[in-house]
Amino acid sequence: MPVEPIPCAPGGGGDPGESCCAPSIASVPLCHEDDTPLLLVLRSNCACDGAEATPPEIAGWIDPATGVFTEGPAPADTRPCGATEDGCASVALLRLCDQTDDGACTPFLRRLVVDCDGETTAITDTALDGVTPYETAGTVIDCDNCPCGPKTKTLVLCDYLTDGPTPVTQFLRTVVYDCETGEALEQTDMALDGTTPYAPVGEVGECGQCRPTPMCPTLLGLSGPETWTMPEGTESLSLTVACGPVVFTDCRGNTTQINEPGASFTWAAPPVDCRPGRLCTPLTVDVPADSAVYLNFLTPCDMGDVS
Repeated sequence: MPVEPIPCAPGGGGDPGESCCAPSIASVPLCHEDDTPLLLVLRSNCACDGAEATPPEIAGWIDPATGVFTEGPAPADTRPCGATEDGCASVALLRLCDQTDDGACTPFLRRLVVDCDGETTAITDTALDGVTPYETAGTVIDCDNCPCGPKTKTLVLCDYLTDGPTPVTQFLRTVVYDCETGEALEQTDMALDGTTPYAPVGEVGECGQCRPTPMCPTLLGLSGPETWTMPEGTESLSLTVACGPVVFTDCRGNTTQINEPGASFTWAAPPVDCRPGRLCTPLTVDVPADSAVYLNFLTPCDMGDVS
């Protein structure tokens, strides 16, 4: 039980400074000759700056019945509870709960002195610190049997204002739920400041969801003379020549002429971070007189008619 502190370095770095610590307190149950219990309070002083740790010393004793602390050694008639010549008696420590009529459960410690025949000869109740006397006010039960009351948790959710991942608004949702069934009893939505009420207007879900943007296909048949320009935001494009020649020019200015009827080309941009891909623009298709081409391309539906 002696305390050996570890020196802490002063703020800003450097060598460790002089170490300090608080004494350590512990309690040991004892009994009078009539088996009346008491708690012996032991104090361990600090062993600072490399000094040799000293044995614990007796600070005093507590009468559990009255809670009165008396300095100095325990009374002369005290001994280990249940002590016998064959040493078969024992002390058991239990963590129990005090359930009151309002449903509250208060945990506490109970020390039982058991003699050689298995009979309990003394009972001492303390708070969880093991020193402060505790008096039960309700029914003593196993803490696992405490009733489960309503629980509260606060979640950060996102209000998705459209079908895709953006635009989105983060907000706080506080949910009161039944801890046995998990059923939500009530909920309150607030802005991130925790005070301003918030009313979701879109679809509510976890933040950071992969919500693909709805894409709509468009099929065009062009006959010349005509020049077609691919819309910004196009994810994929398929070109099939009905009657050549047809000339297309990519975003780098490279020009390709296709003469063979039935020849086809396809371009597609991969999605990025759950957002639709975007083909490089500008891309144009020149259809001379007496030529024809079919175009099939995919763009976000919210772009409307891009034909």
